[in-house]
Amino acid sequence: MNTPTNFKYIRYETIDNIAVLQLSRNDKHNAINQEFMYELLDVVDFVNKSSVKALILTTRGTDVFASGGDIKYFMSLKTYDDASDMSSYMHKIMLNFENLDIPTVCAINGSAIGGGAEITLPCDIRFLRSDSFIQFKEKEIGVTTGWGGTYRLVNLVGYSKALELLLSAKKIDAKEAKNIGLVNEIYDKDILFDKALEFCKNFSSEDIMLIKYIKKLAKESKHLKSREAMELERRLFSQSWMLGKREKEMKKFITKRK
Repeated sequence: MNTPTNFKYIRYETIDNIAVLQLSRNDKHNAINQEFMYELLDVVDFVNKSSVKALILTTRGTDVFASGGDIKYFMSLKTYDDASDMSSYMHKIMLNFENLDIPTVCAINGSAIGGGAEITLPCDIRFLRSDSFIQFKEKEIGVTTGWGGTYRLVNLVGYSKALELLLSAKKIDAKEAKNIGLVNEIYDKDILFDKALEFCKNFSSEDIMLIKYIKKLAKESKHLKSREAMELERRLFSQSWMLGKREKEMKKFITKRK
């Protein structure tokens, strides 16, 4: 596996235990080709094995967050099997990203189009630049989403709205994206990344197990039945009870009351 310092299309750094992953194929609007895919898979694996407490996904020096698949590369996919293999590889990348046990924030600082829009969806939280848009444009080139986008979009905004966005292939401006729950917040260009970093720093000093428990509980609660979700909460609550912070905070509270 390559280390992040050897990557061609990705810049990777850490800030206060927070990983920052920047897509940086600027001359091609961060279009995804095969080499880019390999790097994405490697960097997610690297993050999974590291001790960072959150990850921010963003881009460098461009008004396009990501434009989807690289046309030259996509033109080389001639057969059903070619398309299926590429789709399967991207599904693996997106699933590995989604399955990171630390919180992930996507700072979408430019337009996210087609596959570029799909890349934002595995993140736990999305902040969008106020003058940018998201567009599920796959229909315009005669295909469906291929990187897990439909499933995730339906789960985010509901079946009817997702189908509308996929069939219309319209540009979703920042205000609408927030209104329908596609993004959490919208910020001006100058403060977008700072807001993402500020959000992560809010919990970056916490015990990493507490962070992982909170994410796991929120994530699993989407899929579990009520009884299973309550059992998971009891178990993770009891485990977090023994981490040490609770005892310290309670002692501080008692001391203040005296």
